[in-house]
Amino acid sequence: MSIRSWVVKTLVILFLIAAIFGGAAFFTYQLFEAPKNVINKAMGGPTPTPPPDPSVVEYARCVKVSQGGSPEEARKVFENFIAQYPDSPRIDNARDALGEINMKLFFSDTPDPGKEQYVIQKGDTISLIEKKTKVPGELIMRLNRIDDPTKLRIGEILNITKPQFALKLDHKTKRVVLLNDGKFFKQYRVGQWDAPAHKGTAPAVAKVVDKSMWQNNQRVAPGSKQAGGGGRWIATSATGYTLYSDDVDGVPKPPGGLGLSGEDMDELSTLIIRGTPVTIE
Repeated sequence: MSIRSWVVKTLVILFLIAAIFGGAAFFTYQLFEAPKNVINKAMGGPTPTPPPDPSVVEYARCVKVSQGGSPEEARKVFENFIAQYPDSPRIDNARDALGEINMKLFFSDTPDPGKEQYVIQKGDTISLIEKKTKVPGELIMRLNRIDDPTKLRIGEILNITKPQFALKLDHKTKRVVLLNDGKFFKQYRVGQWDAPAHKGTAPAVAKVVDKSMWQNNQRVAPGSKQAGGGGRWIATSATGYTLYSDDVDGVPKPPGGLGLSGEDMDELSTLIIRGTPVTIE
């Protein structure tokens, strides 16, 4: 017998042995081990249903209060929810709801310790009242529902509020968070986040250094006819962290920044002033 024939026969024999023992092992598993696994699983009973997340139940209660109670009551329950359940799957919804409630109360005629009154004097203009009160002119107009700033009447009483607003730019959640006196006030979603990555573990501290309006890629004066329908920039002292309207035509994109909706930018620009503190996390 040649060496080649011997090698071929040896391989055939080894293959048959492997097939026989392999088939036997498979047969043994199907006959004994598989049924055992089924029995063990059956003996263990059905998988227990996890208990309901208490935060989901509590969120439903908050929604119910907001639908049937006063805005003040709704604000209180949502503030408590956010403080008690920061990791809840409903936390983002709760912050959105609280933001809308806060904004509604802020622009309402509801008496509030933070609201003051100002009597229009001879020679007053919105810009002059802004300098006197340190409150943004746009905010004064919106608080008092003033459509035409040139038609102020001497002796007329204006509502003035002096919030302590600050901004937090959160890389993790891709949110711009508006704080009032250190407390959550409202959050805004960032559509385009092109700001540089935050380095280090400690939050970076900056401030608002400029607010501007844009139309047809040109900077225009606030309150001018050209400003109607335009977009906004809110520049901070941190390089690459300019907030801008990303869905309004004619608004140039800054070199690095955070793109928000035009509606959100209009609101933010109305509320904050130059010097507003900014924290980057």
